[in-house]
Amino acid sequence: MKSFLLSAILFFVIPAIAFGEAPFLVTESAIPIDKESYQADAGLQFSKANTQITSLSASLRYGLINNLEIAATLPYLFANSRSQSDNQFGDIFLAAKVRFIKGREANPLSIGGAMQVKVPFGSRDSLVGTTGEADVGFSALATKGIPPYEAHLNLGYTFIGNSPGGIPDQIHYSLAVNKSNFLPNISLMGELFGTADASGPSHDQWSAALGASTFVRPNVRIDGAIGVGLSSQPPDYILNARGSYFLK
Repeated sequence: MKSFLLSAILFFVIPAIAFGEAPFLVTESAIPIDKESYQADAGLQFSKANTQITSLSASLRYGLINNLEIAATLPYLFANSRSQSDNQFGDIFLAAKVRFIKGREANPLSIGGAMQVKVPFGSRDSLVGTTGEADVGFSALATKGIPPYEAHLNLGYTFIGNSPGGIPDQIHYSLAVNKSNFLPNISLMGELFGTADASGPSHDQWSAALGASTFVRPNVRIDGAIGVGLSSQPPDYILNARGSYFLK
């Protein structure tokens, strides 16, 4: 049971911060940000399961060259269960995303890939989900835009380090669709995502989310999303709010 709870925390809290590109909880677009551009995000997320976790996160994306971006994320985690509570910095997530195929007008399909490394930063704590070990993940990304809609598909595999309880490697997948200008200056999104143990079908977890985003200034965007668990496994729900600042 302890291993399962930690596995649920690892997928539904931390990867949602590290992988999810606003306004999504988990899904990543195949399109990197422009060369020499920055995107700074500040997020607040609440996840309700057997353990309640609130996370504050700061992340920075940078367009290193054309079709390649790098990113770093650092969360601060507050965890509460029926019998205990704790708070501390989470592990640092470093990521790189590359676009292999750029969508064109005749075929607006972009194909990319992403790599993420979780670097131990916080002390090992099963309650907040920090393992004290490095994890490495790879994802295939696809994005197709047919205005005003854009669809995204992710499929990935994460190699879990030597964590407490022997958590197996994880397969993760997501499908998301967003519609721009649903209302003036308001975009909507829907997302379906899940994870499974690479060693077998046990503890498969599915969730869905709905969200919206808007630009309050030309270079400032805010977004929010609500996610709910669709399987018998946690989480019960996820609440997420985020602000993004764009600089060229």
